[in-house]
Amino acid sequence: MKNDPKIWPARLHHLSLFSEDPERMVEWYKKALVMEDVTLEDGVIWLKGAQRNFIISKGRKGQVDHAAFHFKNKKHLEIYLEQLDNTNCKVEPIESPLLDKEAFSIKDPDNNIFHFGTSSLDDSGLSATPARLQHVVFRSQDLPRMVDFHTNVLGFKVSDIVKDEKGQVTANFMRSDPEHHSLGVFRADETSLDHFCSESSSWNDIRDWADHFASLGIAITWGAGRHGAGNNLFIFVSDPDGNNVEISAEIEHWKYEDPPREWAHEERTLNLWGVAWMRS
Repeated sequence: MKNDPKIWPARLHHLSLFSEDPERMVEWYKKALVMEDVTLEDGVIWLKGAQRNFIISKGRKGQVDHAAFHFKNKKHLEIYLEQLDNTNCKVEPIESPLLDKEAFSIKDPDNNIFHFGTSSLDDSGLSATPARLQHVVFRSQDLPRMVDFHTNVLGFKVSDIVKDEKGQVTANFMRSDPEHHSLGVFRADETSLDHFCSESSSWNDIRDWADHFASLGIAITWGAGRHGAGNNLFIFVSDPDGNNVEISAEIEHWKYEDPPREWAHEERTLNLWGVAWMRS
């Protein structure tokens, strides 16, 4: 339909994470993900890197304050907002330190908060260890409702669907630009963050990140491997709060009109090379 919300193309811009020990988290991210810290206000720290940005504030660990997506220009943002008006979606204006003044927020059925706007940052550079913040995945007790909202209200496109032997959906990967997924939702017994990922350029970058983590005594918790859904190379590490931090490369690119695929709920779907981290 003409008035369907067209988020395409938009990319993940930054994540705002809660932590019970923000100072410890800040020091870890500065070293592990090669970032600089900037104090925004008392107890709120902006971690900035080359095309990856986080905000850390005091709160319950393992929880996301918000995930922010950005559009290339204000005209696209304006059109998107007009289309959202036709969905009866509640839109709240916000003041964001990392997005322009037209930014707004939306809350999904699991009460995850999403910010949308245009970036106020000059974030075009690359570091010696490139990795652009690329996707975030949440766990949900009501996956069908979540997918319905993010596709039919916010306009994400489904790339891959994972189903168990009973035909029940266990995971859904959605895209907001040609990259296979910028958002994922996994079936779970709790509502929480599953992981987030930064996309590097190549297998050599994955190797360099692994060497970098090794130099800091940070163990790889999963990988190296290659996902079935998305076909991207990956490694995982854990931050001090236990958040799962992924570095990937070679993620698939899709067209807007490409139809969804289906995968079986099995290890191969999550890791074509071997052992997988199965959530359910």
